[in-house]
Formats: sequence, structure tokens, C-alpha cells
Amino acid sequence: MKLAQIEIRYRDASGGAHAFAIDHPPAAEISRRDMNLELAGRIEHSGDAIVARARIINRGSLPIRLDAAWFRVSTGFDATSRARFFKHGYQSWSASRPVTIGPVGESAGRSRIARINHQSEVSRPPDAPEGATSELFTIVERSGGDRVLAGFLDGASSLLTLTMLGPGMISARVILDGIELAPGADREIAPLYCERSRDSAGRLAARWASKIGAAMQARAGAPFQRGWCSWYHYFHAITEDAVRANLRALAQMRSDFPIDVVQLDDGFQAALGDWDITNEKFPGGLEKLAGEIRAAGFAAGIWTAPFLAARDSRLMSAHPEWFIRHNSGQPLRAGYNPNWTRDEDKFAYALDPSHPDFCAHLEALFRKLVHQFGYSYLKLDFLYAAAAEGLRHNANLTRAEALRRGLEAIRAGAGDDAFILGCGCPLGPAIGIVDGMRIGPDVSPYWGGEGSGDPSTVHALDAIIARSFMHRRLWLNDPDCLMLRSKETQLTGSERSALASVIAGSGGMLLISDDMALLGTEESRLFREASALGMEIDSSAAQTAVVAMDLMDDSNVRGMIAGIGGGMCAIILNRGDSPANFDLSLLGDGPFLVRELGGKEEPATGTIDLPAHSARIARITAK
Repeated sequence: MKLAQIEIRYRDASGGAHAFAIDHPPAAEISRRDMNLELAGRIEHSGDAIVARARIINRGSLPIRLDAAWFRVSTGFDATSRARFFKHGYQSWSASRPVTIGPVGESAGRSRIARINHQSEVSRPPDAPEGATSELFTIVERSGGDRVLAGFLDGASSLLTLTMLGPGMISARVILDGIELAPGADREIAPLYCERSRDSAGRLAARWASKIGAAMQARAGAPFQRGWCSWYHYFHAITEDAVRANLRALAQMRSDFPIDVVQLDDGFQAALGDWDITNEKFPGGLEKLAGEIRAAGFAAGIWTAPFLAARDSRLMSAHPEWFIRHNSGQPLRAGYNPNWTRDEDKFAYALDPSHPDFCAHLEALFRKLVHQFGYSYLKLDFLYAAAAEGLRHNANLTRAEALRRGLEAIRAGAGDDAFILGCGCPLGPAIGIVDGMRIGPDVSPYWGGEGSGDPSTVHALDAIIARSFMHRRLWLNDPDCLMLRSKETQLTGSERSALASVIAGSGGMLLISDDMALLGTEESRLFREASALGMEIDSSAAQTAVVAMDLMDDSNVRGMIAGIGGGMCAIILNRGDSPANFDLSLLGDGPFLVRELGGKEEPATGTIDLPAHSARIARITAK
């Protein structure tokens, strides 16, 4: 494995395109220049790992515009090798999965809004096709077990992609969005970390996450979160009376359902964009409701989508200058949801945190929500909108910098003690600002399957396993809500147990989302067992990462390995529609104690049977 090339692409003052490359950079300091630019860099070696650092200096007399910087890494794998790569998704809901390396083209069938949502670019350049491109990091694995990880160590300043040019070459790109570099000015490029190893892909990913988390001062130390959320039972139909009814039930059932947070989700706002004003379903207003939640002994939580607004909002009417613009000059469409607006135009529009007045508004809004109204738990949703491509107030901020500036304004208003949960968020720019992060698509009151699309519970489970290594390294993972109810759902008892097992086994946040009137003794027992397991795994997660048993496996039987009680624990999921079995010897020599969550733990050897849509917990005991 070695760094094969560093390339800078830019435009001069007249708009002319230039590319400046250094082939086979030396294993030390680099300093080369063309007529306009100097590239200064350093290649650091440590065992089987390298870190490539670069800085660009404008040595000319006129400003230039930076398009991208590229690091091309030779994996050392033969170009004819059979190999796969881990295609990591752009934001919280985007799929992350292993993909066979081979001929690819641009993804078909996605609408423009879907591409704004799930890709760092609406259209990829020809040398970085979407089907071969991963976001933020990737792992290449050739047949036989050798692996190369390539991942950036700073997500704050740029959106970042890695494209497979074949088994032998990774093309890692820093997207610079055409920002201007003045004469004499310089810019640091996000450093790239690469490692070749025979360690499991999950362990490799956890090691990289620890490095980028440390470099960006990740907020990974918040307490384990347990709560109730209104969304997955009431959806947009939530009312003030329904919240109060559940609040009374939660207070009375505290020993049966020990939670800390009561979070109001989408459906309270007067309009998308007007987050401190309620609609007619919430006549008492937000401040009064937060007071009642706190008086009942819970932290008050609230949902917002701070970078979106609809045409019937006061914000959009009063401040059209705060929006990202399409090339046509019109506000940029970044979402579509008829439930969000009473206007005939059902689109949601992207707000621009590069505008200082909008950031001042965000800071004041979240200071009000937290310090006046009393909401200390903030769920921020649809955050990708702030990084959408378009015309901004400040064209000299990259899209990642604009998104991060907006998040920083929210943190400044909310204060350091508020718990901030990101959702629908490009992951790199949020590290070090949010305390928690949704790491998969929405769960749903049905299982789903291949071709079912999102949301579906099985796709959420896939993401929980794939991104489990991020927990307590970048933030607290939010695997989305646990639905316990046996009524008003299509999930079977086995499916609900599987969902609880995987959520708990990840060590991540544990929020339920049911009408509490539908829950009884059995649901309480399942919740308390999930809570106990989740807290036990979480208590070890900072020292021993929770990782996928095989991150590069896309079979129907998959799972996670976690530290627990001085030993190890595996959560094994059969996501498929047919029964399957699992060979316990893949986990080690044992002995093993195996159970279904909510069931009795029993000794086991050899293979265990897994019914369709089920999970088992295997504790690896000391001899």
C-alpha cells in the first residue's frame, strides 16, 4: 500500500481549468508548484498505516477557485483480484453495505431530491461514478482476507468521497466547491488515513473512527439515553392531549418503563420553519408542555428540522434571502412532504447557514427553546439540506463548512449541557458538535425486505449493525426507536424481539415510541431486558468497540460482537424470510450461553437454529 498521487484541480481568474499533480510523492516532506499554486505536504508512516497531509498556497497575483483535491492510493492488490469494497452512505439514512468491485455507472432512478438527500453531489464526475463511490471512508477487501481502509481524519471542512478505480486503486477526493483562494492565502486539505491489515473490517473501521473522533474532539461521553418519542405511533397526528396522556402513563409506569426523556416529534409546529409557534393541536404552547414534562420528572425533548422551511412559514415570508438558491434564482427544493404544509406547494426549501443573519436566528431560536421553554434534548432532523448544492450568501464556504456553521450556531444557543441529536445528517461535518447521531433509516411498524424501500425495520437493522463501530467513538449511536406494542403494528413478537435485541446489542440509545395505553407486562419485561443489556454493553463500548461480526457480509445472517461483563457477547440476526442456522464456533471456542431476549439463557454448542426474522444473544463465557 502506498500513496500514488496527489492532485489539485482549480480554475484561474479567467475561469480556465487546471490540474496539478504530484506522482509517487516521497515518504517525507513535499513542496511542488505550478504557475499559480504551491502544494506542500507530508506523508507520515507508522507500521502498515500512512497519513497523507497537504496544504495549498496561492503563489500567484490573482485569486483562484478550488474544485477538488485528490489522493490516489495504491492498495497493492492485483487489478484482477476478486474484491469488494464497503460503500459507506452519505447521511444518517443512506445505506452502507459491501459492494463487489466491477464496472459501474451513475445510479438510475433517483429523483433530484433523492440525490440531494443521499449523495454529496447531485451528479458525480465521470472519474467518480456513484456506484463505485463511498462517503468519508471505505474498506477494500480482496478474496483471501487482506484489507485496506482509507478514511479521512477531518470532516469539518469539506465533503469527502472515495472511489474504487479497481481492486488496486482508491481515489480519495476532497470536494472544495469552487471556493476562492486569495493571493498569498493557503488552505489545509483534510488528511487521509490508510491502513492495510488482516484485522476484521469492523475492527479496522472502529480504529479509524477512534482516530477521526479524537482529531475532531468528538462528543462521545453523554450518559446512556432512554426515552419516549411520539413519532412511531402518532406520526403527524400527535396532539397536546396525546402527549399529556402518555406523560401521565409514563409517570405511573416509571418502574416498568424506566426512561429519562420525553420527546415531542414532528406535528406540533405552526409551519415548517416556525419552530417556536404551535398549531391548533397544541393550544397550550411549547413552554407550558415542557414545564409539565419536567414537573413529571423527565427531561423535555423536541424535534425540529432547522434547515428546512415551507412557503406558508413566517420565516420564508419574512426572510427569502436566507435560502439556498437554485441556478434559476429560485429557492432550492430539498424535500417534499404534503403533511408539512397547507400551501399548494408541498416542497420544503433549504436554508443557508452561510448567511450570518440566519445563523444569528438559529442561535436565538435554540437559546429560546432550551433556556426559556425548557427543552434540553434537541432532535435536529433533515440536516442534509444545509449542505445541498446551490447558490449561497457566502460562496467562500464549502458546503460542509456551511452545514457546520449552522450546527455551531445551534450549539451556541442551546449551550454545552443540551443533548443534541443529529438526524438525516452528513456525518463528517457533525463530529464534535452533536452528542448523538441517527445512524440508519427509520424503523417502521412492519418488517420490510428486499425492494421494499425505506422506511422498513429490516433496513434499519442492517444500518445498526453496519455502523455499530461509531458508538462512543464519534457520538452516541441512535439506532432509532423500539416499538413494543403488539397491537396497531404488523411486527410479530419475534420481530419486535429482534428489533429490541439489535438495538440493545449495539449499546446505542434506547427510545420507545408507542401509545403507552397499549403496553403491559410483557412489553415492560422486554423493555427492561433491552435496557439492562444496552446499558451493560454501552458501559464497555468506549474501551471495546461494538462491531459487526463481518462488516463485508451481506448474507441474511449477520450480527455484532460487543464487550460485556469482562467477556464478549454476540447478537446474531436472521433478517431473511426463511429459517437459518449459525455456527457458534465462528465466535470462538466458547463455551456459550444463548437466549432470545426475554427468554431463558441456556448452554449451547455447534450450530443454533434461527427462525426467520429473529435474533439470538450469545454470551461467550470464560472457561
